[in-house]
Amino acid sequence: MGILLLVMLLTTNALASNGSGDLPLAVKTFYQVYLEVKTSGVPTEKERARFAPHLSAQLQELLEGAAEAERSYAKATRGQVPPLVEGDLFTSLFEGADAFRVVSCQSQAGQGVCLVELTSIDPGYKSPFRWQDKVYLVKGPHGWVVDDLEFLGDWPFMYKGRLQARLKGVIERGKKTRKLD
Repeated sequence: MGILLLVMLLTTNALASNGSGDLPLAVKTFYQVYLEVKTSGVPTEKERARFAPHLSAQLQELLEGAAEAERSYAKATRGQVPPLVEGDLFTSLFEGADAFRVVSCQSQAGQGVCLVELTSIDPGYKSPFRWQDKVYLVKGPHGWVVDDLEFLGDWPFMYKGRLQARLKGVIERGKKTRKLD
């Protein structure tokens, strides 16, 4: 049993130190956590802890800043209005995804990008709804981690752009709310 564990650890370490071939693995582990957590809005502290090993330090800081902005906003509005972020934060679709597939990945100079096909399964529809988003990764001390997401959905009333920009907007709105207190 101990030898099997050692082999698994060595294999994991070898994969983490490898090149761009690890990009799909990093994206898969991120989305596996995403599917398990199924958060809505800005993740809670407990949810952020689950995501943390798969996210860059910068993205983790932005998520914490957005959580603080949500707390300030809820306090200032006495919880009488919806939160700053509603729905799924990590995909183009408000309702989020139920499945994913890594389509392709590229890397250069410690940065990577992967195209991911996401699927939402709604029992009210005859066929699943599919779309693609991009995942931007950076090489961290322990391997590739997610640094940003780009929402590529092309339907009305969706957030277009990138996750980091959205989080920065939430943080700015939270700062304005604190000034009103």
